Amino acid sequence: MNKNHIILFLIFLLTLSARLYFSFQTPYFNIEGYETIRHVEYIGQNGVPLFNDMLSYGGRTLFFPPLYYYVLALFNLFLPVQFVLKVLPNVFMASLAFVIYIISNHITKNKKVALFTAFLSGFIPAFFHDTINDVSVYALVVPLTALLIFCFMKIEEDKKYVSFFIVLILVLRLIHPSVIVLSGALLVFLVLIKLIGLKQSKIELELILFSTFLILWSLFITFRRAFLAHGYYVIWQNIPAELLNRFFSEITILEAIYKVGIIPLIFGLFIIYKYIFIEKNRDIYLLISFAFLIGILLMLRLIELNVGLMFLSVIFVLLFPQAFKMLLGHWGKTHFHKYRYVLIGGISIVFVLTSIIPSVTYANESLEEAVKPEEVRALRWLEDNSGEDDTILSTLEEGVLVTAIAHRKNMGDSNFLLIEDADIRLKDIMTIYTTPLQTEAIRLLDKYDVKYIYFSERAKEEFGVYKLSYVDDKCFEKVYEDSVEIYKSLCVLQGR
Repeated sequence: MNKNHIILFLIFLLTLSARLYFSFQTPYFNIEGYETIRHVEYIGQNGVPLFNDMLSYGGRTLFFPPLYYYVLALFNLFLPVQFVLKVLPNVFMASLAFVIYIISNHITKNKKVALFTAFLSGFIPAFFHDTINDVSVYALVVPLTALLIFCFMKIEEDKKYVSFFIVLILVLRLIHPSVIVLSGALLVFLVLIKLIGLKQSKIELELILFSTFLILWSLFITFRRAFLAHGYYVIWQNIPAELLNRFFSEITILEAIYKVGIIPLIFGLFIIYKYIFIEKNRDIYLLISFAFLIGILLMLRLIELNVGLMFLSVIFVLLFPQAFKMLLGHWGKTHFHKYRYVLIGGISIVFVLTSIIPSVTYANESLEEAVKPEEVRALRWLEDNSGEDDTILSTLEEGVLVTAIAHRKNMGDSNFLLIEDADIRLKDIMTIYTTPLQTEAIRLLDKYDVKYIYFSERAKEEFGVYKLSYVDDKCFEKVYEDSVEIYKSLCVLQGR
């Protein structure tokens, strides 16, 4: 192992240590992580994925690629589930530094620049916000996507990378449907190099067309029922329009820039301009194609905002080394060439202020969003004191907590595929929490056969209410009180 490899490994350890430090600040996970926990535990107990979920929406069919859950379940065979879910996703995310290094070195042929870029990749604010404590599948998707980009860059040099590329495409397809982003970016790449006037490689063309057909065909096979049920709206995962608008209005342009990082963004935009109008480089055009596609998807709201920003962050980090190399080259020709390390130090300081500090801020925000001990106690009380067939009302976000921790049926959660009345359920949940009319609340509780109302601080904040106005001793019994209140429904409307 040479000096550069040792430094790269230390960068990996530094990134992993920082991520684990924050992740282990709480024994619990963010809400999204509990869906993963449920899938991992189910595979560990039954050996097959949870495709038929009898608790979500009171019973429904799920569609998802299961490989990520199998990987976590494999480690769960000999390690505690909490340890696996805290450590393994962060190991995956920290390993991005290795992939960034080999791509940067391939593009610039400069190992020092590649090492500096690998360090930058470890502290992308968007990753600390969305993968630090969520057990997010993107912790594995992002490094694998970057590795696929590297394999595609190398296929002209060595044909063995064709096999690597195909294998990785199949693996990524079994992990998450976002592999279609890669396929789309490769198609944009074909158009871009045609417009630029570069010669089209036959092997690249065949590989792009083959992988695109494979991905589209397999996605249609997996999600055909969802396609038939929702049509083109399946692209938005059948998310109710009100929620969809909320997802894209919760972040400003400045916050989006903040999540990507100022240094990668500025250097990346410079390279995009430089290679669109002045220079030519196939590898750079491949990265630009990704940036263009993700930008278009974000503008059309065809990709989740946080997911799009994560992918954009990686692309801008990969564009950074070429700009940094050019800057060092130009700087070396000036009268200030002796002060090269002053330039590097200045960039490093700006990076600390605009990427590392925001990463720490977002990590702390992520921990604040983690499930609280009092929520877990309330949900476990429901598991111990409610009937196995009882349905629990909660916010849509908390629906997965009802199924994963309380192991009870929920009225709804955030997975809307094949839910025909998703908009209606969202409206009805909102009505139950906010209506002052007892008859209206009881009517809706009867409609969904809800036995318990889970009234948490999250619900109070989401709906702007601090008590359920219609609750009285006749029709509702407060069976649990802490920071979470749980009410048991006692009445039904006559003529039901």
